[in-house]
Amino acid sequence: MAALRDAALRLSQLAVDLPQVAELDLNPVVAHPSGAVCVDARVRLAAPPAGDPYLRALRPL
Repeated sequence: MAALRDAALRLSQLAVDLPQVAELDLNPVVAHPSGAVCVDARVRLAAPPAGDPYLRALRPL
């Protein structure tokens, strides 16, 4: 159960750090005493909202 709790905490932090992640499908997640492993993952990104603080621009060279 500790491995699943750790995975859930990490996913929560991912949601905070990357607000553009709209969906995350992890299937299956296999828990072992040494940790959890995600066998397959699918991520859907949303368009960044206006004024997104994470939006980066490249300067001309």
